[in-house]
Amino acid sequence: MLTAESPSKLVRWGLVRVEPGHRSRVELLSGDFVRLSTHFYRRTLLCVESDLCPLCDVLPSRSYWYLPCKLLPSGRLSLLELSATSSADLEQHAKLLHGKLGYGITVELSRRKRRSPMRCEIVGDVLGGKAIAPQVWVSALMAIFGLGALREFETLEQYSARVIAGVIERGKLVRGQMEAGQRR
Repeated sequence: MLTAESPSKLVRWGLVRVEPGHRSRVELLSGDFVRLSTHFYRRTLLCVESDLCPLCDVLPSRSYWYLPCKLLPSGRLSLLELSATSSADLEQHAKLLHGKLGYGITVELSRRKRRSPMRCEIVGDVLGGKAIAPQVWVSALMAIFGLGALREFETLEQYSARVIAGVIERGKLVRGQMEAGQRR
């Protein structure tokens, strides 16, 4: 059984999460991970990983690695969310079998227990598979966290600065709520 968290913004890609005892297949659409650190306070919040983060003093952080993928056989565009262990496992297998982690690789995902890392097994290579532009899937990733998409003619660097400013403001708001003991 596959679960997907749906974002609330216009760019709608789900997160791929595999339930224990189930298997799913995906085709990778990029070989470039995006690593994001997060905090959790009633919901997952992004961390800017600097002294500017208002939540780092009061909440632990955890990192996740993301890759764009296509669910098989449906072809639905999604984001593969991996822990540190799972991302390292996937990268090692891909480099061992294909010399690199890249688009067009078919991966079978499974999980034994709820808290165990997702197991990633390389099961094939799609001939003629196409990579997806980072501008497209990074916007989809940020939409999961309720942030706006990349604007036309905006560079990734400009987008990053805009997102960081938004994450800091949201962190200040949440920190204020925590300190005031407010319920959401």
